[in-house]
Amino acid sequence: MGIEVILKVAGIGILVAIACQLLKQSGRDDIAMITAISGLVLALMMIISYIGSLFNTVIEIFGL
Repeated sequence: MGIEVILKVAGIGILVAIACQLLKQSGRDDIAMITAISGLVLALMMIISYIGSLFNTVIEIFGL
């Protein structure tokens, strides 16, 4: 896992935060919520393979 994954997730977070603030100020609270949820899903999809790898490592270490 490299630093580029962390930077990508941080970039997505910054863009989603800006988009949500702009949408909330324009009175589009429902679309701002959808934007926040889609940003979360996008970030999770990027790191899901790393989470699976972490679980496999924990299972190997503790022999579960």
